[in-house]
Amino acid sequence: MNMILESPTRVHTNQAIKYLIDKYCPKDKATILDVGCGAGHYYQFFSSYGIKGSYLGIDIKKHESWLTKEEGGMQISFLAQDAEKLQGLNQRFNFITSIQSLEHIKNDDEALKGIKMCLQDGGNVMLTIPSKYSFFLYYIHGYRRYSMPIIKRLASKNGLRIEETIRVGGLTSFLLHFILWTIPAVVLKIEIWKFYRKSKFLTSLIIRLEQLSLFLDKIFPLLESGYAVVLKRAY
Repeated sequence: MNMILESPTRVHTNQAIKYLIDKYCPKDKATILDVGCGAGHYYQFFSSYGIKGSYLGIDIKKHESWLTKEEGGMQISFLAQDAEKLQGLNQRFNFITSIQSLEHIKNDDEALKGIKMCLQDGGNVMLTIPSKYSFFLYYIHGYRRYSMPIIKRLASKNGLRIEETIRVGGLTSFLLHFILWTIPAVVLKIEIWKFYRKSKFLTSLIIRLEQLSLFLDKIFPLLESGYAVVLKRAY
């Protein structure tokens, strides 16, 4: 078993991301823009699928872990760039992603407008966004939460249409996250990553429970933590 410990909501988000990348990202000559890339580790999702091309990660501030390099046929680079001013890139991409970042951009309307301007004809946009229920998991985190009607209106306003939507998480993973992450970290202020990783048994148990939640959430699809959405140009 892979012993890399992630939070329950992250496990579900990553599963949706991998599925959508495999389905919608070009396998060859991909030109990828990652809006709000943070530390930039999401390029690994693309390289793990053997996708060839280029990856540009942008964020408002330079991150110390950013490195320009080539890995598995993909040219990887990073740039400090305001997501509300994407037109300044003067580039177009065939796959644009924003993973758990749109809620942290003050003017998400302006960001989506720029994303549409940077999207090649026939290209795809993949967003992962928190739902209204995520407030109970993260408390105040970013500027906003989303519902599907809200993201549909926001996309339509900026010349985009929804191609596919995945509900991320459900009742089991919600409760698992609330008990194992929210109460200790948010309420009790415990450094849970250090605590959990001290015990291989505890790490293994949490991972097994998270894998079980992937199955049980399909039976109880309530209280989803977020959505993974694919958008295309509407015109």
